[in-house]
Amino acid sequence: MNKKSKKQKRTKKINLTNNNKGITLIALVITIIVLLILAGVTINLTLGENGIFRTAEMAGKNYTQAQEQELAGLAEFENTLNNIIAGTGNNGGSGTDTPVVKGLLKDIADPGDYVKYDTGIDGIGENGNGIVLFRVLYNDETNGLQIISDKNVEKVTLGTDGTNDLVAFQASMNDYNNAIATLNQKAERYATNSPYAIDGRCVGSVPTVGVDGKFNAKNTEVSQTYSIPDEWTLPSGWSSRDTGCQKWIDTNYETDQTAMQSAGLWTTGEEYWIASRIVNLDSSYCTFRVRYLNISGDLDYYSGMCYVKSAGYTDSHSVEFGLRPCISLKSDIKVIGGDGKSAGTAYELGI
Repeated sequence: MNKKSKKQKRTKKINLTNNNKGITLIALVITIIVLLILAGVTINLTLGENGIFRTAEMAGKNYTQAQEQELAGLAEFENTLNNIIAGTGNNGGSGTDTPVVKGLLKDIADPGDYVKYDTGIDGIGENGNGIVLFRVLYNDETNGLQIISDKNVEKVTLGTDGTNDLVAFQASMNDYNNAIATLNQKAERYATNSPYAIDGRCVGSVPTVGVDGKFNAKNTEVSQTYSIPDEWTLPSGWSSRDTGCQKWIDTNYETDQTAMQSAGLWTTGEEYWIASRIVNLDSSYCTFRVRYLNISGDLDYYSGMCYVKSAGYTDSHSVEFGLRPCISLKSDIKVIGGDGKSAGTAYELGI
């Protein structure tokens, strides 16, 4: 009995051991299956369409796009702010810029300030659109609001070449006598077609304006003519000592000269006419001249158009210099852009 019982116990123990081994294998298989499932899920979560890497990639792209949009928004804001400062702004999203009025030019401008002036003349200006750079010359009660071209706008020729040629001398004499009116007429062209101008004149002529904004007596002329001395020999063909040239030495240019030198507008590096005449007389010749400024900024007199020599002969010359118009502006002209402190930020005008 005891032997049988012991045998049965051994058999039972072996079976239990075998059963334990079977359970362990099944658990291992199940564990492997679970691990495979977990691996699949992990791979899917990591590398799948909506996985971590994909999500991270999309998040990175979204961040980049958001950053770009933010930078674009900041740039647009900065541009809008600059436009407002410069005098232009957006009309609320239609895509069209609407001028922002900064005030009246007469309330803002100082002598020397830069102005983009529309002459109303096609084909002139940097782009041929008629807009030329001008500078503020006056802004006061006596002379009103005046601007002057920063550089010459064109060249004007006066006089005719000739020696002992009565016809040539008379042609130059006429140019000399009418020089102020001629130069002012040339300058008026830059005011006639402009929406901002009242009147125009050549620098050096009378600068004062009336209540209507037009220049007073800018074409001042005199009727008295100059006679050569009695001891001089009459030129060939002359029957009178009257030269026909007006005896006139004016100082009208001094008002412009003072204002221009104060504002730094006198010297441009170019030669230009000053609408002022002068007669020079010495023992050997009499010369009738129209003043001009040389490239060094010196007021020069060597623009002699008519010469009468004591020995009894004449000379006449053709002379060419630049034109700088002075423009009288309307008092209600608006500033819609720029600060006037440099050529690049010149005032932009509006009606």
